[in-house]
Amino acid sequence: MAESTDSRNYYDVLHVGRSAPMEIIRSSYRTLMQKLKYHPDLGGDAATAATINEAYAVLSNPERRAEYDARLDIIAQLADGLHERSPKQDPVVKPALVLDPFRECAFCEAPHKHGKIIDADASCGACDSPLSIAEGPKANSADHRTVERIDKSQAMTFYTHWPQGKGFAGQMEDISLTGLRFSTLHNLKEGQRLKIESIALQAIAHVTNCRYERRGWKTLCIAGVSFVTLRFAHSVGGFVSTHV
Repeated sequence: MAESTDSRNYYDVLHVGRSAPMEIIRSSYRTLMQKLKYHPDLGGDAATAATINEAYAVLSNPERRAEYDARLDIIAQLADGLHERSPKQDPVVKPALVLDPFRECAFCEAPHKHGKIIDADASCGACDSPLSIAEGPKANSADHRTVERIDKSQAMTFYTHWPQGKGFAGQMEDISLTGLRFSTLHNLKEGQRLKIESIALQAIAHVTNCRYERRGWKTLCIAGVSFVTLRFAHSVGGFVSTHV
């Protein structure tokens, strides 16, 4: 009986590395099916041939291959997390970096001189992140109405470090004045700082919780974040800055 494809690494099935170009993948597939006679018409086992065909169908499709690679990365990250913990030792908890958002950008840590009074449209001169502190439940009625009007399911982009030229894609699933929940193929962990951009808002946020969920072929990271700074906007600009 053939092994379940969920437990098989498609790269191992085709005897290629993860960085293998399409030509190598195609050549290896033909070698297995024809020269090594894994094809059922040449006397090969049908179940084994089906596994090889499924592996080739995924790795020969750029979009499906990218999704599969993301899934492998998530599995590897989870495995590393389990190996790092010893049953006889408590995990080492690093102290959180304390930032003063009234003196420095909560994302790139560049200093600013706005002090306690920060205009709602103020931006960091280095990374263009919003500097206005998220008020949460204390926000005014206009902010409440803005959140109520925002499409809960919309595309967003987020950044995990500075400088970073291109952000990661995410899909917003829920939002409030204190934070939001979104899904992404990118790996995240609790405590990370993110810069978030969408057509409706810009924010700096902390990841408060995340889990992995299988949706169809994709394994997604579902992350909940808490706003540190927040600015509502009709449009947002790029993230690349000439500042060093």
